[in-house]
Amino acid sequence: MTHHNTLFRRSFIGALALFGAISLASLPAQARDLPEIRDDVFRVANSGAYPPFSYVDTSGNLIGFDVDIAEAVADKMGVEVDIQTSPWNGIVAALAGGRFDACICSMSATEEREKAVDFTDPYYHSGLSIWVREDTDDVSSIADFEGKRVGSTLGETGNQWATEQAEGRWRNQTFQGLPDMLNALTTGRIDVMVADDIPVYVALNEDDIAIKQVDVGELPRFPAAIAVQKGSPQLKEALNTALAEIREDGTYQQIVDRWIGPGVEFN
Repeated sequence: MTHHNTLFRRSFIGALALFGAISLASLPAQARDLPEIRDDVFRVANSGAYPPFSYVDTSGNLIGFDVDIAEAVADKMGVEVDIQTSPWNGIVAALAGGRFDACICSMSATEEREKAVDFTDPYYHSGLSIWVREDTDDVSSIADFEGKRVGSTLGETGNQWATEQAEGRWRNQTFQGLPDMLNALTTGRIDVMVADDIPVYVALNEDDIAIKQVDVGELPRFPAAIAVQKGSPQLKEALNTALAEIREDGTYQQIVDRWIGPGVEFN
């Protein structure tokens, strides 16, 4: 939600949200560093629409891999955490503008985003993947996207990749999250889906979804890292220390086992 990682590159349309964030970054809000956070609360954002990394369950609770990571690193730092959702296509701008202290939201650490925010060490890696309906037999390469409807999540690096690669050959359609995009693929509203691989694998393990992955050659991969406001070096250092600690004491693997699957190598 991959949310959820050489994965996604720049394009004008797909990167609008990032450009907006970069504009905000030129006049940033005063960043709150660790001392201010310790006196208040650690404000963390994710999209809430990127299962299994962040989503709202049937009881209205925000849960997922990134939620557990946020709570675990906050515990190591000894701070109270307030985890909120924010639309993905504006989440970098919201962080750069001071609404949050960090985004623990499976964000790919790209050069474009680094113009607006800082990143910690990666806490996992994932990559782009291509998906079609099970009965599709005419897509085996990117050239076969010609004339088709290609779906991606607005603001994600997958959307940037799809927009950059299209060059008028196919029509891009954007979605707010993986669930909506999966529904669009299975119901025939789109022909091809571009998405981070891990969330789709998990969705397939949990539900009987009539889609299949297509190998179209090497696709971009990026590290997922925690994004923080520029001007908060103590917070970044503390988060890096906390990430190392949860790996060392087994907490990280417990979270992986819970949300991604037991025995999955996730790094």
